[in-house]
Amino acid sequence: MANTELKAKLKDFICSTLGVEADVLEYDTELFGDSTIGLDSVDSLEIISFVDGEYGVDMTGVGKEHFVSIDTIAAYIEANK
Repeated sequence: MANTELKAKLKDFICSTLGVEADVLEYDTELFGDSTIGLDSVDSLEIISFVDGEYGVDMTGVGKEHFVSIDTIAAYIEANK
């Protein structure tokens, strides 16, 4: 399981840069799709850019199962640093 500091940084980025309200975003909240907070493919590119710049982990072309939530993004970063 990825550490809390990493998840907090991801949440802060998603809230401040992508305009998601912090009170509706938990670490296991689904980020993409109809029943979610409604991020789209442009938002995923922003996340990819942030992760690459901040952690040196390239998520380009990574399967969508790694973009389900902050938990899954953080786990991918931890596994690939």
